[in-house]
Amino acid sequence: MKPKKLLLISLLLSLGITVLIGCKNQEPSPGTVVTPPADQTEPQYVGSDTCKSCHSEFHTNFAKTQHAASFKPLSDYQLAEPAGEIKIFDSKATDKSATINLSNKDQVYGVMMDHYVIAKAPEGFTDKIYRVAALEKSGDKYVIKPAKTADVDKDGKEDYTAESYTCGNCHSPGITKEAKEYGISCETCHGPGSKHVNATTKAGTMDTKVAIEACNSCHESNPSKNEKGVWIANTHYGTRDYFASKHAQADMNCQTCHESHKANASGMLLKADKAQDVCTKCHQGTTFDLDKMMWKNPTDSRGHFTKDHSFGALPYEKLGDNKDTPEIEITNQEAIDTITKLLPEGEKSK
Repeated sequence: MKPKKLLLISLLLSLGITVLIGCKNQEPSPGTVVTPPADQTEPQYVGSDTCKSCHSEFHTNFAKTQHAASFKPLSDYQLAEPAGEIKIFDSKATDKSATINLSNKDQVYGVMMDHYVIAKAPEGFTDKIYRVAALEKSGDKYVIKPAKTADVDKDGKEDYTAESYTCGNCHSPGITKEAKEYGISCETCHGPGSKHVNATTKAGTMDTKVAIEACNSCHESNPSKNEKGVWIANTHYGTRDYFASKHAQADMNCQTCHESHKANASGMLLKADKAQDVCTKCHQGTTFDLDKMMWKNPTDSRGHFTKDHSFGALPYEKLGDNKDTPEIEITNQEAIDTITKLLPEGEKSK
């Protein structure tokens, strides 16, 4: 082989190796979806905007639901006065105080249900996340108020107190999971999507069980026992007592009656504009008194507890509840027998 040809081959090989090394060491540009190494089994969060590129209709419909509005940035609200600094005291350790700037996006996560302003805990505070303030509608604008007050420093004036944020797992699950969005998003219900996004063949890259079980992670239907050993119906967020219904016995799931991405005319995730119309799709010619069948918590002063979903299997008047307490106790033996029959494992675990 001629020397010139050998030299040319050597140069080409050297150039190829240099390019390969350079590509291997090169940092990806911002926003690039990176395929995880083969040994990295845990999928990563990619954000709903990435999902939108292929699932635009679902994304658009979901944006109109109450789920999508459960947690929003403070910047989404038109304030009567600009958000500024507030001094807050740790409600669990009132000797600790700090000043936070509500306009600082690095400190404030956002607003839960158009009301509570949620922020990171100042250094030294007991918990990691707090309700530090609240929004109050005034005309067409919002006014920032304390979430709760107390005269902590005894100066005769009410002080802002940082209150424990116990609602985050459902209203803003993205905070603790370090997802791309703080509120309820595509990946809240479907799981992190990096493997799905990066796969050439999409089938099987998302675990369908995650989505099926997602509803129950926040809308628990089964009752539980309180610290006194008394059965309690989950009322704040649960699809109360669904386990006892004939629907549950027939293995019907949430999606039988509910939409997961699209709200009806009333803003509810139902497959019809009227709840009765959902029922009559299967129960034609039957008249329903849903206010009686799907009873409400009688001690719910704010009207934000879900309706009973046992559809008459556990009517309120047969539970033996004490109306003077906020919880709904189940003390009637017949009702308890229903629970222990249908939820034997739940009985044992309690």
